[in-house]
Amino acid sequence: MTALPRSLTARVTALFVLIVVLAAAGLGAYLYRVLVDEIVRRDDSQLRGKLRQVQTVLSRPGAAELLRTQPDFFRDTMSGQENSLVRIVAADGAVLADINASGEHYPLPAPAAIAGHAGAPLGGAIIDWRSSRGEAGRVVAGAARLGQAEVTVVVARLYGERSAMLAQYRQRIAGAAAVSALVAALCAAGMLHRGLRPLRRMARHAARLRPGTLAQPLEVAGAPSELQPLIDALNAMQARLHEGYERLSGFSADLAHEFRTPVTNLLGQSQVMLAQPRSIADYEQLIASNIEEFERLARMIESILFLARAGQDDGLLARQPLPALDTLQKVADFYEGLAGERGVQIVCTGEGVVLADPNLLLRALANLVSNALRYAEPGSSVVLQALAQPGSTVISVTNQGPPIAPEHLPHLFERFYRADAARSHGDGSTGLGLAIVSAIMALHRGMTSVRSDSSGTCFTLTFNASASEHLSGA
Repeated sequence: MTALPRSLTARVTALFVLIVVLAAAGLGAYLYRVLVDEIVRRDDSQLRGKLRQVQTVLSRPGAAELLRTQPDFFRDTMSGQENSLVRIVAADGAVLADINASGEHYPLPAPAAIAGHAGAPLGGAIIDWRSSRGEAGRVVAGAARLGQAEVTVVVARLYGERSAMLAQYRQRIAGAAAVSALVAALCAAGMLHRGLRPLRRMARHAARLRPGTLAQPLEVAGAPSELQPLIDALNAMQARLHEGYERLSGFSADLAHEFRTPVTNLLGQSQVMLAQPRSIADYEQLIASNIEEFERLARMIESILFLARAGQDDGLLARQPLPALDTLQKVADFYEGLAGERGVQIVCTGEGVVLADPNLLLRALANLVSNALRYAEPGSSVVLQALAQPGSTVISVTNQGPPIAPEHLPHLFERFYRADAARSHGDGSTGLGLAIVSAIMALHRGMTSVRSDSSGTCFTLTFNASASEHLSGA
């Protein structure tokens, strides 16, 4: 069995042509069968009519003399049946008349197939036979009375012209099926070529896609409804690619800018120091300054590597149920010294259990607390609070300080974004702390949010998990 062609147009066309051919052939076969049955019924009716006429003539007075002197009269008694074969057989088997100019040998129906009785006008069952030339024929017999004697009348006829007509009709059916297949193939190919136009337009659009053309969506006007979901999915995918490319381009530009500043500082300080002889103290000061820049670069590289790994999958996670208040207290103890230097107090409150990776949770909280201490007003408090809710645990870090402008809030978790450009590098920040927090929450399938007003700034982490059940089960 040969496989269907790989081309969708050729495949559908072949299937469509096959369906049309089968339908045309089935319809032609049905009509042919109906025509054959009708012609056979008509011919059989005429054959029985011929038998009845012969029976009627034999029953008349003088039929015996007519049979002896003009036997062909019995063949010509019915118009259209002049080529019939007529045989009249006596009760003892003697053939009284045999009108058979071509000498055909046709069977005599069995007695059971001969209907009626002497003088009965009805014929018996009709049987098939074939001539010596292979032509189809039909034979019927019936009883009749010739004077006082009972005879059997056998009427036969060949239907060569009918066979020729049916053969010609079969050829016309085959020709009509072939023409229908050809017309169907042309129509199917044309309709498919037109119907697949949206797919070719989509292919051309995909071939033109470049980084600069990702913002141009695929046109959906005029496309069939069956392709609408595919077009919508492709446009959504293209929009995601465009967003990712824009973010990657922006990240690359920000990364180049962030690396350029410390490298420029290192290069400029070193060139100035080497321009003329310096004291050992000057060189020590240069080395100490360079070490600070190198440390900042190292922190930035480490953060970028973490974000790159976090963006791939959640294979970094080692989740376990953690008491939220204990985790907050660990972070507060770690930053107690820095808080004392800034004159800020760290307060931990609340309850609940968090299902999270302990190291990543500590890192996210450390970034938030470090950020809160950096902007908290002296003499204020940084509040770390855990709140257990149905199906989730919410951790918030709140500090009292200058409010963040509303236009900056949606961008705080973006990489290298700083709401206060004046504080670019003076505090040692890399601009990646909040982006790392967002990446950690994304790994945990959680949410981050921020609120800032005159009462303070609050960063919120929402962990969606029934961690308390894990803890109780452990």
